[in-house]
Amino acid sequence: MYDLHAHILPGVDDGAKTPEDTVEMAQVASDTGTKIILATPHRKDVTEESSVGHIRELIEDMNGRITDQGNDLKLVLGMENHLDVDLPGEIEAGRALPMNGGRYMLIEMPFFGKPNYIEDVLFKVQLQGITPVLAHPERIEAFQNDVDLLASFVERGMLSQVTAGSVIGYFGKRVQAITNNMLQRNLVHVLASDTHFARGSRSPKLGIGIEAASAFVGEEAALAMVVDTPKAILEDQTFEVARPLESVAVRKWWKFW
Repeated sequence: MYDLHAHILPGVDDGAKTPEDTVEMAQVASDTGTKIILATPHRKDVTEESSVGHIRELIEDMNGRITDQGNDLKLVLGMENHLDVDLPGEIEAGRALPMNGGRYMLIEMPFFGKPNYIEDVLFKVQLQGITPVLAHPERIEAFQNDVDLLASFVERGMLSQVTAGSVIGYFGKRVQAITNNMLQRNLVHVLASDTHFARGSRSPKLGIGIEAASAFVGEEAALAMVVDTPKAILEDQTFEVARPLESVAVRKWWKFW
């Protein structure tokens, strides 16, 4: 499996704190079937507290430590890029990193509200030859309130990355219901761990949502979300995705109790 969202670099953001944390997270991931992890530190943490050069050095250091532990898992570099008006300029300046140096970029919408600049910025990013991969839309208020907004972005050539734990309720029943709705509408392309710690609900156990997702999209499509599609993204390949489906009914979250 290939994990495209992980806060695994030590001392950079709110994820791993020490190199030992990183090595432990890598071991848990490897033990549960992951072979490559895209490290995605928050852009603002990198630019405000360290530098792109620093995280490039960290990747090399951590890969060496992971290998020394007898683990063949590999880290590659990306970034979780906050969507703001500065993003196109930061891409141009090389401070907003794509996924493994390719054309795909993990982009996080504001968690709350719907700023009026989002569509314009995303369009500008696409004009730069970048394909946005929208991070955990099931946990973003604008998409929670309007799943059709996500569908419109997918129609425009963007992709979405859902957190594996969302599929099984780690972020609450409401988020789980919204995730299921997105799955039913062909709006989920990648499952990733969004790991912050080796243990608990934010662990790098990527495969936890596959069985539950299979109930909505079938086993083959669910496996593609952790194997075929993320592998193609890391290798900077083009690929086709299923067309978004029309709106489906969503059960209110309280009916799951």
